[in-house]
Amino acid sequence: MRKIFSWHEIRHKWWGLPIICALVLIPVTSWLSPIIFLPEGRTYLIYMPLATCVALLMVFDWAALPGIVLTLFLRYYFRVGAEMATLLTVIYFTSLFLAWLGYRWQAGNRWSAPLGLMNLAWMRVGWLLVFLTVFFMTVLQIVVESGLLPGYLGLVTADFVTLRTLINLQAMIIGILLNSHVIYLVIRMIRQPRYWRVLRMMLRKQRAPGVKTTEMVVWFLVMATMVTLLSVPSISEPFTKILLSDYTLTLLFPVMLFGALRYGYYFISIVWSITLTVLFYNYQGFISETGFVHNLVFVSALMLVYTITLLLMSALSSRQRLLMKKFRSAALLDPVFGLPNLRAFNRDLARHPRSMLCFIRVSDMDVLSRNYGMQLRIQFKQQLAVGLKPFLQSGERVYHLPGYDLVLRLNCEDADMKLQGLHDYLEDFRLLWNGLPLHPNIGLSYCTVYSPVEHLPILLGELSGIAEVSLTTGQPESNKSDHSQVQLEIRDKVDMLHKIQRALDDDRFVLMAQPILGVRGDSYYEILLRMFDGSQDTLITPDKFLPVVHEFGLSYQMDMWVLRHALMFINQNRVRLPSLRFAVNFTPSTLCRPTFTRDFKSLMLEYEIEPFQIVLEVTESHLLQNMKYADFAMRELRAYGCRIAIDDFGTGYASYGRLKAIQADILKIDGSFVRNMLTDSLDAYIVQSICQVARMKHLSIVAEYVETEEQKAALHALGVDYMQGYLVGKPEPLATLLDFPAT
Repeated sequence: MRKIFSWHEIRHKWWGLPIICALVLIPVTSWLSPIIFLPEGRTYLIYMPLATCVALLMVFDWAALPGIVLTLFLRYYFRVGAEMATLLTVIYFTSLFLAWLGYRWQAGNRWSAPLGLMNLAWMRVGWLLVFLTVFFMTVLQIVVESGLLPGYLGLVTADFVTLRTLINLQAMIIGILLNSHVIYLVIRMIRQPRYWRVLRMMLRKQRAPGVKTTEMVVWFLVMATMVTLLSVPSISEPFTKILLSDYTLTLLFPVMLFGALRYGYYFISIVWSITLTVLFYNYQGFISETGFVHNLVFVSALMLVYTITLLLMSALSSRQRLLMKKFRSAALLDPVFGLPNLRAFNRDLARHPRSMLCFIRVSDMDVLSRNYGMQLRIQFKQQLAVGLKPFLQSGERVYHLPGYDLVLRLNCEDADMKLQGLHDYLEDFRLLWNGLPLHPNIGLSYCTVYSPVEHLPILLGELSGIAEVSLTTGQPESNKSDHSQVQLEIRDKVDMLHKIQRALDDDRFVLMAQPILGVRGDSYYEILLRMFDGSQDTLITPDKFLPVVHEFGLSYQMDMWVLRHALMFINQNRVRLPSLRFAVNFTPSTLCRPTFTRDFKSLMLEYEIEPFQIVLEVTESHLLQNMKYADFAMRELRAYGCRIAIDDFGTGYASYGRLKAIQADILKIDGSFVRNMLTDSLDAYIVQSICQVARMKHLSIVAEYVETEEQKAALHALGVDYMQGYLVGKPEPLATLLDFPAT
């Protein structure tokens, strides 16, 4: 038989679970509320029905009001009739409606957040406690004083303020402040039975670190003993009476306060709610009959203060523990990369007696970061770390190091198999960036350490140097291996870096010029670079020092040095060489630098050089890596009046496809195709196809490595516009141009 109503509808519709919970819980909590019959009328020690109404609103929102109204009307209808039941229901409804309206207006979408949150505490206290109780008691007082209700039905008397009214007000505040949370939890579990898992998680989460079962058992025994002593019947002997009532009641507060600080808000609210209900049901054990009403007012006020203090301290301590946990977690995690940092690495090393450390060095990350920005660096590290996780066992982690490196802490079992798996993964790792696979060279070094690890920075520095060796050998390298030959190569690289830096500082570079001759008689020169070898007069060719320049991020300084000295030569010799034109090579990282076009134009203005005198040569294979930024720079410089030449065309990835988008004026055919075009039919076809595509793009064509007349004639037949090579002229120092003026 098909169900008429689904459980989902019953849980969320106003005619379903909200009415059922109201019809059941309001009478039950009314029956559970401790009551004392005074001469002025019935007096509550804890008033729970209003707390139940607040809890229903906290769960069901406005959908709870129909059930509350129906339950209150029926409750009073069978006791005092329809007229008085309607009046009392209106008082309850008006008070709850206004209080909930004010709270919902101020809390916004956070109205249903769990109880105990400090950022919503003042809103709830203001509207659902202070406003609700004061407004309710005030309206009830007016109605009773006007004679519309008898005093014995309400929580007030015909007199404006009496001790009974004060006790009932305190009972109402205690009920909302304390019992509404417990009733809220009960309703949540009725609505969603699996909520008990959330409650169990919150009880465990709010508990202080290091709490043992033994501690909680002892605390429960002490608390239960004190509650039992306070609940025993009245004893006539004065000393025993003081010891078992007044003194024990005073000592109960520090015991409960200890529980509030140690076990959290959820735990203490439940335990104190049950404890307070038991104590008030057995009030004869700790409230003296002499001056009973005054003692009752004092004890009720004392319990209210206890309740406020316990809940406030438990909420603050729970929040403090949560914040401390977040702070500790944040202290062990890099906020940008989302990986454990060196502090976490040092802590984990101390927890394991023996560990294997693996140092991962990414060689080209500096260059990639300069071209693409920090976002590439972040994604590269994050994806690399995610890909390494399947190779890790329990307790093994990947840690972030400042810069471009990562370090792994591994257990020492199956070390060789782990290293081989890591190495194979690093060899195959690719980062897809804007649809392009990037695979920088990655080095891997490792060592075994025993806890405690002293001088960790020195150890990581040693592993960093060994990872440099791994970049050369292509294999994982240990600190126990002999790396003399590779380390010698690294030292040579460092020596070359020092030479480059001194050459930049002391102008120890030499500009060379190689002519590029046009078939129509015009010509210009390509600027080439050489470097003095220390104090000697020998020159170092670019293939020796340019890789080091690119690796250590000196490309921009190098390119600007070349540009400045080329412009300086034109400026100094503009009278003798009035039509001199230079082609200057620029690395892609320089072309993509945000300030390059501004710096370029500033130098042109400084030396009063016309834009047509400079041709910017850029290697096409590098342009492929960051086409967007390179294209922007080329467009701006072309609009400025310079010409753009694509160097070494044909060797880059997908050259023809990229040629459709590249904005340039000149296409230089790579010399590797020109050198063998007369003997290799494939090279000849490639040169021919490049020329055809260039003509379709209306580009001038330059052929490199032209060394024979036969090559020159063949290239001329294909429509090549300019020739460059030893047949035309070898590279010579720039000063030699003064002996052979350019046309």
